[in-house]
Amino acid sequence: MARSRGATARALRDPDGSRGTVRVEEECLELDVANPREIRVLRGWVGRVNGPAYSQPYLVEGPPGRFRLYVGEAAERVRTRHGIL
Repeated sequence: MARSRGATARALRDPDGSRGTVRVEEECLELDVANPREIRVLRGWVGRVNGPAYSQPYLVEGPPGRFRLYVGEAAERVRTRHGIL
């Protein structure tokens, strides 16, 4: 069965009633979270995942509460675009 190359999104609901969305894009996995605890956890990951010793994966936030995880060549392109070698 052929699959679309476009983005797919899945809405998630936390036990506290907040909502989030996960999108599978061609270049990245996008997490749009509303739960403050999840935002703190993902922001903590940014510093660990994007360490200087690792070229990938690459995790970025923007706009606030929306995170994108890039891997492979996409991670290299985005890191270069952000001035990180």
